[in-house]
Amino acid sequence: MNDANQTAAYRLTITVDGADLPIDEDGRHALLEDLRTAIRNRLGERHGVETDQDDITVATGYRYAQVPADCPLCSERLDLLSVHLDEENGAYAHASCSSEDCDWSGDAVYRIVDLEGSETDAIESSVLTGDIAPTYSSY
Repeated sequence: MNDANQTAAYRLTITVDGADLPIDEDGRHALLEDLRTAIRNRLGERHGVETDQDDITVATGYRYAQVPADCPLCSERLDLLSVHLDEENGAYAHASCSSEDCDWSGDAVYRIVDLEGSETDAIESSVLTGDIAPTYSSY
């Protein structure tokens, strides 16, 4: 999918906050599978949107996105240089394609996705422990 305008048409995100899901792992797994099947069936039967069952992921918890450090034009490795902090939640690094045949360059964008630390020797994710909650923004 090289056309950036198609991104929104190929990905659907549904977020449900505050759901009191079953604590029992088998019950929770059954619920998630039922949701996955219901979403696929609803899209196909009511709206003519055919989707492979393997293309639908239903999961609990938080998720983060990442992209590979590869050139978006030729897929060669990117060289990342001159990291500089922004004034909000992340940083930028100048990125250029390592291939001599490609002239792509731009910025790699970094954001804080978690804070890991502890008051003891055990390092813990602040998101997983519930000490902080991520926010989500559309591109």
